[in-house]
Amino acid sequence: MNIVMALLALGFLIFIHELGHYWAARATGVRVEEFAVGFGPAIFKHEQNGIIYRLNWVPLGGYVRMLGEDNPEAAAAPDNFNNRPLAARVLVIAAGVIMNMIGAFLILTLLFNVYGTPEPQLNIANVVAGQPAEKAGLLPGDRVMAINDKPINENFNVFNEEIRAHENKPVEIEVLRDGKTVELTAVPQKNAQNIVAIGVEIRPERVYIRSGDFMANTEYAFRHTGEITMMTVDGFKQLITGAVSFNDLGGPVEIIRITGQASETGMQHFLYIVALLSVNLAVLNIMPFPALDGGRLVFLFLEWIRRGKRVSVEREASINFIGILCLLTLMVLVTFKDVFKIFTQ
Repeated sequence: MNIVMALLALGFLIFIHELGHYWAARATGVRVEEFAVGFGPAIFKHEQNGIIYRLNWVPLGGYVRMLGEDNPEAAAAPDNFNNRPLAARVLVIAAGVIMNMIGAFLILTLLFNVYGTPEPQLNIANVVAGQPAEKAGLLPGDRVMAINDKPINENFNVFNEEIRAHENKPVEIEVLRDGKTVELTAVPQKNAQNIVAIGVEIRPERVYIRSGDFMANTEYAFRHTGEITMMTVDGFKQLITGAVSFNDLGGPVEIIRITGQASETGMQHFLYIVALLSVNLAVLNIMPFPALDGGRLVFLFLEWIRRGKRVSVEREASINFIGILCLLTLMVLVTFKDVFKIFTQ
């Protein structure tokens, strides 16, 4: 059942992304020839008003095929995508990203108004016998509130950073236990893996607490969409600069696994993951890489700064084809890594 929920979530995000392209194309006078969710053979296919609607077997993407994209003989047609004004074409290309951002905001609005706003918590899941944490008196179930007077809020990394920066030096840990605040002192030491630690397994969680009215929760959903976007952009920056390794990169298999697990722990966690994925899809697509929406916007930007002189359709198609090959290669490598990880765990 969790796999079904994950595929439904992925399909929904692809659908709203392509729906953005579709609506923008229709609104700006571009003829849409085909609207598809998924790749490969069709599960369902229907033609209406000259548009073919398809639901395909492989739910790893989708497309909106417009007149002029692969039909050179229609070059003179006024509803050819390439014959529409520059601003209209920019809107059509950017509309998928816009829809994913709107989708994330609406999902968070629903989540926060139905289940409440999230309160991040860092809980002690396990304490290793004989290690500094046990000697300090930490217990499974303790909620870490602060370390060295630094509060544990959204930034869970504060805990590990403080531990690793204080080898053989006492750290003050404030925990919540049975509704009461308890202050403990632990002395981090290097463990068998040569890592400075205190011997605890920590479990970050989000607990949803109902508070505030509709407007306050909706405002928070808007702000949190922006926060997730900035975190996602920062994550991609770290990937590009090498701060995040290839092993930390997750592909379709990992996305389905995480989304499926979230559906088992409760609808609120599932909705949050779907909103997170929607933002990730938006940020990924706006990146200036060939074949992605951001890459296509680069060609339109070049047309603008060259005062209407376009890159030839053939050259743009060739560059986008290379981009597609690179993305498919990366997807295959990440998928193999994710599958291998599952079987070796």
